Amino acid sequence: MTEASREPELADPENPDKTALNLTSASNKMKPLPERGTWSTKLDFILSVVGLAIGLGNVWRFPYLCYKNGGGAFLIPYFLTLVLAGIPMFFMELALGQMLTVGGLGVFKIAPLFKGIGYAAAVMSCWMNVYYIVILAWAIFYFFMFHA
Repeated sequence: MTEASREPELADPENPDKTALNLTSASNKMKPLPERGTWSTKLDFILSVVGLAIGLGNVWRFPYLCYKNGGGAFLIPYFLTLVLAGIPMFFMELALGQMLTVGGLGVFKIAPLFKGIGYAAAVMSCWMNVYYIVILAWAIFYFFMFHA
């Protein structure tokens, strides 16, 4: 068997996920991939995702939106949308990001049609951060004004 026809071998056969293929010919050698960080337990991952998904808007803004849009009747379309669209999209983004080893900006580049979704989500996140920073600044301002 010639060197060019040999199958690539794993650099570390006992741990194939953490190293790249090690080709034997000098011109085709690949460097091992850097060590990737992992979650120590599944609970660490779940708490990180919950911390990302639940924020000030869920605690402060959601009751106001319920009141403004019909009270308890607003919860029916909200939960339908949450179950049929929100959770599946969130899970898809997490699963694709894990599989492709990319973040939120690049996960939707899997199809050219969806390329802008990641950038739109990042822009919306920045706008929402400005909105919440102003609200927190008001809270801090009035906290010190009434306690001074």
